[in-house]
Amino acid sequence: MNGVESNVVELSSTISKFFNVVESFRNETFVEYVVISSKGDINTSFNELYDELVTRSYYPILYNAGEVTVLRIINGRRSRTNIFKVPSILFSLTLLSVLITGYFVSRNFYNNLNMLVGSGVSQSSIIYEMVLFTLSVLFPLTMHELGHLIMVKKSNIPASYPVFIPAPFISPLGTFGAIVKMEFLPKNLISLLKLGISGPLFGFITSLTLFIINYLLSPKLPVEAVLTALSEGVLRYVEIVPLSAYFIMNLSRTPSEVGLVTILNPAAYASLIMILIHFINLLPIGQLDGGHVIRGVTSVKTHSMVSIITTLVMVISSLYSAVFFGGTLIWLGVFSVLALIISGFRPHIGAANMLNTSVPRNFKIKVILTYVALLILSMPIPLIG
Repeated sequence: MNGVESNVVELSSTISKFFNVVESFRNETFVEYVVISSKGDINTSFNELYDELVTRSYYPILYNAGEVTVLRIINGRRSRTNIFKVPSILFSLTLLSVLITGYFVSRNFYNNLNMLVGSGVSQSSIIYEMVLFTLSVLFPLTMHELGHLIMVKKSNIPASYPVFIPAPFISPLGTFGAIVKMEFLPKNLISLLKLGISGPLFGFITSLTLFIINYLLSPKLPVEAVLTALSEGVLRYVEIVPLSAYFIMNLSRTPSEVGLVTILNPAAYASLIMILIHFINLLPIGQLDGGHVIRGVTSVKTHSMVSIITTLVMVISSLYSAVFFGGTLIWLGVFSVLALIISGFRPHIGAANMLNTSVPRNFKIKVILTYVALLILSMPIPLIG
C-alpha cells in the first residue's frame, strides 16, 4: 500500500518519542492521532517532532478539534529529481531578459543625453550602464530571496529554491521578480515572523544602498537644459519616489550643485522601482510578506480584516491619485487587489502548531518596529511640481 499507510508503523514510532497518542484516522494522504499527552512541554515536543519529520517529507499539524488535541501527519513525499534544473533555467532566462531590457533602456538614456549635451554615445557606456542596471535589479531580488532562504533553512521549513520570473519587453525591469515557494507551514509563529521580515529587510537594504550609489553616479545638468528637455518630451518627470529615496536625493545636494538637476540613470531608476516593489510586498495583505508579519502578531480573523481594509485603502488612494495626481499611484490599487485575489480570500492559518499563538514580547516588538520602519521608508511619495 502506498502513501502514509505503508509507513504508519515508522511514523508511530517517531511520534511516540514525543507524544502519547492513539491513531484515529488514516488514508492515502494523512494519518491523524488523538494526543493523550506530551512527553515534556507540548510546544517543544512539537518543534522537535516537526524538525524530525519534515526532513523525511512528512508534515505535522497540531490543532484542537473541540476538546480533543489532534496531530495530523500529511504525506508530502514526491519526486525530488532535478530540483535545481527549473530554478537554474529560469534564473538564466531572467538574467538574459534583464540584460536585454537594460541594454535598450541604457541605449535610450544615452541617446537622450546626447541630444541634451552632445556628449556622443559609446557602446562601452551603454554596456556599462546595462551591467549596472542588471545588478540593480537582480542583486536586491537575490538578496530578498536569500533572506527568506536563510530563515527557511534555519527553521527547517520545506520550500523550493528561488524561482525567478523572466518578463522581457513586458516589465520595465525585465522580470516579475522571484519567489520561494513554501511546501508546508512553518512550525510556529516565531518562524513565520522571521520568514516574513527577513526577505524585505535584506532586499530593502540592498536596494537602498544601490540607489545611493547609482544616484551619485547619475549625471547633473543645468536647470534650463532640463526644463527644455521636459517641454520637448526628451525627459520625463519622476512622479513618485520612496520616502527613503526622497531623503537621499535632498540630503545629497551640495552648494556646488545649485542650478543643476540630477538625471536618474537607468540603474538609479531601477533601484528606485525595486524599493517601491518592496513597499508592495510589505503591505499587510494575504500571503505577501507583510501579510505573514501581521499574521504572526495577530489572529486569523484580524489578519483577514487587515488585508481587506488595506486593499480598500490602497484602492481609494489610487482613485484619489487618478483625480489629483494624474494616476501616479494607480498601480497600488491594482497590485493590492491582485494580492488579495491570489490569496483566494483564504484564511492565513499561520503555523503548523495551531495551539501555540504566543510570541515572546521582545521579539514581537523588534519585528513590529522593523516592519513599520521598512514600510515607511519604502512608502511612495508623489512629487508635485
